[in-house]
Amino acid sequence: MKYALAVDIGATNTRVGIGNSDGELLQIESFKTWDFQDPLKYVEHIARVANGILKSFNVEVVGMGVGSPGPLDIKKGEIINAPNMPFKRLELVKLLKEFTGLRVAFANDAVTAVVGERYWGEGSKHENIVYVTISTGIGGGVYVDGSLLLGKDGNAHEIGHLVVDSQERLTCGCGKKGHWEAYSSGSGIPRFARFLAEVEREKIEGSVLKDRKDLDAPLIFEAYRKGDPLALLVISEVRRLNAYGFAAIVNYYDPEIITVGGSVALNNVDILLNNIRGEVEKYAINRVPDIKPTKLGQNIGIAGALALGLGLEPKIPLR
Repeated sequence: MKYALAVDIGATNTRVGIGNSDGELLQIESFKTWDFQDPLKYVEHIARVANGILKSFNVEVVGMGVGSPGPLDIKKGEIINAPNMPFKRLELVKLLKEFTGLRVAFANDAVTAVVGERYWGEGSKHENIVYVTISTGIGGGVYVDGSLLLGKDGNAHEIGHLVVDSQERLTCGCGKKGHWEAYSSGSGIPRFARFLAEVEREKIEGSVLKDRKDLDAPLIFEAYRKGDPLALLVISEVRRLNAYGFAAIVNYYDPEIITVGGSVALNNVDILLNNIRGEVEKYAINRVPDIKPTKLGQNIGIAGALALGLGLEPKIPLR
């Protein structure tokens, strides 16, 4: 039996765990990413948690796998200009190696997740897989003909920054306009709701949400289920833009399966994924595959990091 450490860096939470070569996650610890504004202290804390887990299990590990929001410079092992992180640049691999003495495999968080899907989930049956996360942001990971797509800097899969709105009504957290993430992510949906509340006043008469200052995605989905006019309008638009995004994925990558994760999607499967295949077919030229929630649930990212830490993915070696 082999063991590895796994780190899943999220825009909201960072999770550190240990697992084995059967894909079992034996322990996971979590802390708030935004509790650390200083990048050095942030990495020190990751290392402290990881070293504590290692001490409690007293096993030798192959290495440490890490998934992080991008954009990345995968060759240098750095996070650069991440729109949803408390710091813009972080020499992650260099610092983790210094603080732990371990070899580190590092990739975009959604790419790390598709590695998890490939080795431990639905993707084990397929050569052409796309994983989409709809959470604080939107991201993706892609295998084509059994090969993981990375690109020159490790960012070949920034699907959250597909342009889905040619009117450029909203600005994404990355600073560009019209991106999918700006409208359909956990951070984007409330901003989209506030925008529509201003420009579509006549359509939202009677909405309890229209003047609220504390809008967030869970509140909007809850109101949708109760028939609130603004929530109905927002989610209807989000579903349409999601269909654009998924259709682009189908046209670009021609996958056998698309799996979907992230808190926004997994907490609202009945709303966001119900009949999504039929809606995507309106816009896709390629045959639309099954689009389904990942069976790995919220652990898909850290499961992928485990696979990386075990050295299973040759395109992302331990170093």
